[in-house]
Amino acid sequence: MVEFNISVTHTTTGKEITLAVEPEFTVSSLLEVLAENLKLKDRFVLATKENQILDPDATIADVGLKEGDSLLLMPDPTGG
Repeated sequence: MVEFNISVTHTTTGKEITLAVEPEFTVSSLLEVLAENLKLKDRFVLATKENQILDPDATIADVGLKEGDSLLLMPDPTGG
């Protein structure tokens, strides 16, 4: 599959991270990578710039991400 880059902005800290992804990656796998790299302790979700929360079970292809797209990493609004 074709690898491409997306950017993710951590809404709490403002830090922006660029990730290389493939269409078959899941949203939850991205969250795992981000949690590990950023040492996140709380639950987070990925959302579009329009604040639409992405389904963790969906793939990158399912949500329609493409080269250069941006996502928001934000605390899970539903809590734990």
